[in-house]
Amino acid sequence: MGFFANLFKKKDARSTESFRDIQVDNPECRKLGDLKKYMSSLLSANRYIPKSEYRTKLLDEKKTVEYFAVLDKSGMLRTFCENNNVSVSDVEETLTCYRNFESLLNSHNDDYINRAMRENKVYLDNILRDVDPQIKLDDDQREVVLTDEDYCLVIAGAGAGKTTTVAAKVKYLVEKKNIDPKQILVVSFTNKAVQELRDKLNKDLNIDCPSATFHSTGNAILRKKTDEKLN
Repeated sequence: MGFFANLFKKKDARSTESFRDIQVDNPECRKLGDLKKYMSSLLSANRYIPKSEYRTKLLDEKKTVEYFAVLDKSGMLRTFCENNNVSVSDVEETLTCYRNFESLLNSHNDDYINRAMRENKVYLDNILRDVDPQIKLDDDQREVVLTDEDYCLVIAGAGAGKTTTVAAKVKYLVEKKNIDPKQILVVSFTNKAVQELRDKLNKDLNIDCPSATFHSTGNAILRKKTDEKLN
């Protein structure tokens, strides 16, 4: 978090105060102050931050950011800040953070994953011991297990350990994230792969989550919406 600390380092007595702490009448100043606090809270959180958590908020605040960007571009930002008793540097740093927020969050998440891999090493070393004591996840597999993004694409060849990774991910979600197993749906292409997943998850790990093929899952969804007989 060194970059973020520098981004919001204190420059003068006035900049040590948050926007909300300073009693300003301008609603745009209050909005920008709230945005700064929001971004700061995410970047200081000790967890993985998925994109869905912040993208809508940042999009909603785009007009506020553009308002100050226009003031800055026109050379009127300093006068505006003096008239509204807010720090110019505070505004400029908030705008910079907003423009680079996705990159900052990516760095935050990378740091979290690296830290979590160290802190959970013993757990991850033994996460599938009940399946096979010889199984040891590599670093790429551990990153998949710990990543809490909305969509996580894993590309690997045959025999690379995708099924093993899925089993470890499910166990991690249940044991560490307290997810109800019945809220997890494991889907694969072939009956053979599904049976392998059921053996690992339902039998060896005693995790009661449903597993099915894509086709049977689609069929089950359709049958809930129609009385027509489907094969």
